[in-house]
Amino acid sequence: MEVDRDLISKVLELYKPNYKYLILAEMEFPIIRGRFQLKETEYMEALHHMTDVEAQLCLNQLSYIFFGQAILDKRWQDFDDVSFDQYLEFRKENMFISDSHKSFRRETNPVYPFDGVLSLRKLKKEGSLYVAKLDFDLNDQACLGELTLVLRK
Repeated sequence: MEVDRDLISKVLELYKPNYKYLILAEMEFPIIRGRFQLKETEYMEALHHMTDVEAQLCLNQLSYIFFGQAILDKRWQDFDDVSFDQYLEFRKENMFISDSHKSFRRETNPVYPFDGVLSLRKLKKEGSLYVAKLDFDLNDQACLGELTLVLRK
């Protein structure tokens, strides 16, 4: 199912315009696929490859969309009482990456759009925290790895 572009726009409002890399997404729970187009970076000169910083921003943005859509679709039993507007608020300070491992196997040229995939492997509750383990693949195995996200309700 294609993720509504208005949802993507709302979720990514916390990013400066030139750092909104996710342009579209499709979700078939527990997997989300995204299309990215890199724009501005923090480097003084344009680079001809994606760095760890841009890869992490892509993963952050796709993760926010994944959990936002899952909350709208009532995929999280413990989050049934959370509205989308509440999610937009708590994703600012209550959702963060606690661990990220990336392996770059080849360069990704930032001039061209590329796809990425996040797959939820495990979600467990630890006290008042929810810990999500996800695998990812950016640009057809150019960058592979794992994320651990923490959600605090």
